[in-house]
Amino acid sequence: MKIIDSLSSKIADNSGLIEKWFERHHENILIPLYASVDIRVSQNKIVPVDTNIFPAGFNNISEKFRVNTGELFKKTLDAKYPGAKKILIVPELHTKNSYYWENIFVIKSILLNEGYEVMVGIVSDNFETEHAVFSTVSGAEINAYKAKSSENRIVLDDFVPDIILLNNDFSEKCPKTLRDIVQPVVPPVEMGWHTRRKDVNFEFYNSLAAEVAEIIGIDPWVISIETCLVENVDFDIPDDRKRASECAKKVMSKISGKYQELNITDEPTIFIKSNSGTYGMAVINLKDIESLILMNSSNRKRLRVTKGGMPVRDVVIQEGVPTIIKTNDGYSAEPVIYMVEDSVAGAFYRVNTEKSETDNLNSKGMRFEQFENTVNEIQTIPEVFTLVSKIAVIAAGYEIEKIIRDGGCKEAVS
Repeated sequence: MKIIDSLSSKIADNSGLIEKWFERHHENILIPLYASVDIRVSQNKIVPVDTNIFPAGFNNISEKFRVNTGELFKKTLDAKYPGAKKILIVPELHTKNSYYWENIFVIKSILLNEGYEVMVGIVSDNFETEHAVFSTVSGAEINAYKAKSSENRIVLDDFVPDIILLNNDFSEKCPKTLRDIVQPVVPPVEMGWHTRRKDVNFEFYNSLAAEVAEIIGIDPWVISIETCLVENVDFDIPDDRKRASECAKKVMSKISGKYQELNITDEPTIFIKSNSGTYGMAVINLKDIESLILMNSSNRKRLRVTKGGMPVRDVVIQEGVPTIIKTNDGYSAEPVIYMVEDSVAGAFYRVNTEKSETDNLNSKGMRFEQFENTVNEIQTIPEVFTLVSKIAVIAAGYEIEKIIRDGGCKEAVS
């Protein structure tokens, strides 16, 4: 694929300067322990469209990548928390999805293989039992126990973890149990969707991408993504839809202008996404402003609530990037890159048999396929995928700094 080869070549030619750039930023911020980055690849640009700080798809990475992930976990944790032996994984509790629990099983297995003692602990005011068993899609069972706070430590009976590893984005609120404890909590609980905002991530990402674009000598547009924030919006109210349409016009105008400049014949599209939340919920895509103003009841319903039934109030209008990646059997796909800090741990493809190249693939019809075997043209992770993913996690690091500087969880605790 021409754009992948071209950008990867430019990155290789400037690898020394890029590495110094990353080192400089890495020294200044706290990068989340792990993350996943959804990437869209068009004929003209390669960009991250979502960065998840609590990734829930480790079951989708290959055995080779699982080994790599374990080695990176070990290297990172040993450097930051020397002597740590016991890890408590804190999972989501909102789901009985057996695929999600397979993800927890894989994370636990990866850490066990690196010599850690690992248990799974539930942090939730609504978890009333001391113990629960969850089934994975492969038939394994996950034993989870209620985590308690004792003398500023999280404990499970006689198991006192050295590290609390969150795989829960705490969309609704920042839990009291994880406040003021002496054990390190990674990634920081402040990065849950109770405080995190997508527009902040994109703002940091685009600023950083512009710096990298200058280093490698490309138009920043090629690795940047246009966005616009609409606050306090209710799509059932016509005046609010009109207000959102003004924001959408700005994004559409910028896309159309660039398409004309570069003689791109694609039809511009936009996505409307909840400014906080994950799992592909509260997301729609549109091709024109009129369809936003006259939004049908189905789309309005999809934009009312996000994960956990939380109401959608702020949205991001985001540039749509059509994917040119197809599986060997012709379905639209997008790479998902898994990171441990700013190192690539693994990757897989999100494939959707029911969606086109302009649609949201994180929806009905979705499946996941191994990176190595899905697309003949891409057998290894291209340098440009690595680059934009590393920029995305650096941006997440700046998010952490901002959230903590602004007060972190304090106002979100209930």
